Amino acid sequence: MAREIDELNLMSAQGKARRIAIVGAGLGGLAAAIALRRQGFEVQVYEQAPELAEFGAGINISPNSVKFFEAVGLAEKLHAVASEPIGLSWRDWGANEIQYSLPFGDFEKRYGARYYVVHRSDLHRLLSEAVPQTSIQLGKRCTLVESRNGLAGLSFEDGTSADADVVVGCDGIRSAVRACIFGGHGPRYAGTMCWRALAPSDALPKDYHDRYVNQWSGDGGFVISYRIRQGHFINFVAVRQQPGWTEPSWSVPSSVDEMLAAFPNVGVKLRTMMAAATSCSKWGQFTGEHAPRWTQDRVTLLGDSAHAMLATFGQGANMAFEDAYVLARWLNASPENPEAALINYEAVRKPRATRVQQLSRTEVHFKKMHSDWDRLRRELAFVTRHGSTTAGIYRWIFGYDPVTQWQGHESDDRSAVRRGLRRAAKRLVASFR
Repeated sequence: MAREIDELNLMSAQGKARRIAIVGAGLGGLAAAIALRRQGFEVQVYEQAPELAEFGAGINISPNSVKFFEAVGLAEKLHAVASEPIGLSWRDWGANEIQYSLPFGDFEKRYGARYYVVHRSDLHRLLSEAVPQTSIQLGKRCTLVESRNGLAGLSFEDGTSADADVVVGCDGIRSAVRACIFGGHGPRYAGTMCWRALAPSDALPKDYHDRYVNQWSGDGGFVISYRIRQGHFINFVAVRQQPGWTEPSWSVPSSVDEMLAAFPNVGVKLRTMMAAATSCSKWGQFTGEHAPRWTQDRVTLLGDSAHAMLATFGQGANMAFEDAYVLARWLNASPENPEAALINYEAVRKPRATRVQQLSRTEVHFKKMHSDWDRLRRELAFVTRHGSTTAGIYRWIFGYDPVTQWQGHESDDRSAVRRGLRRAAKRLVASFR
């Protein structure tokens, strides 16, 4: 049952509906379409691809964005296609012992929602089925966004055009909407590349991979692994430093042998699981520019087009789901003044998304720490950032609720972070005695 299928629903929006054009039918674009339709808006989604398809493999859906699915009535469908890990674990990739762990057992009680992992294509299909086919136009590559007679106008590569009261750019890290409105140099290579692979669980001994989301760290890289599709597959994201990357695609065919050759020092158990993979691709990690603005007149940005994040922090899609809900609520709250609504949406969302974007960059360095000194630094970082569900950065991330906090007034509980820092310092001093 949805925890809130909004009190400001279709009935309250009658006579106030606005036409919203969404550019991009990825996870963020579809989520925005669903949230806006819930508020009674007329929505058209314009997607450049000739068909709806989502590539990739596993994705994390943490409690902060599970609340989005509950609010729009899709929580049961999410639960049906997702897997539920028992916690996060941190390990040295040359061994199998857990160094640190963060159990998820109390998450539903503490945060009012669970933590899931799901195959990206399953999630994309769930969202696309919640949007009428008549509301999605394919083969529409956006080439221009501009103001036209008090409206927001779109032009497409096929020579057609459209207008709407509001345009929302949900077209990813290489956003055409963002380039048209704000210019800029686009994304930059972050210095690391990733392999993504899937291994069938039945190719390994029973329960060979546990139910944790595992993070295996080593010299110059790390591997994240977890079970998806009700445990039938193991998803791997393997990350290494790489001096340069020139391939523009985010998904390039690779091979298991190439992936294994890039990680020669992983332990026997992790190597055995990675070797069981039946599909493998690679891509360079890019990070978006720090966007000084998301909104101009009746055009705004959402998800990666506004705040692209490195995948290794697991919050990119979660931030887009939060964006989608907050945007829909603000537009519904100011139906006669969409410019003000978009300004309020940006004011609420930008500080949080920018901070998580910054954390996604520092997380890469945290996971690659390997020397003895780095291990002590990791101990400090773990306790202050990850060591508890009651303090530190995870409380701030997972405790957010877009349904009740869409107007802002978020607290990041800095005093709890400081207490965690003091505890970590004491543990470090004790380790030298």
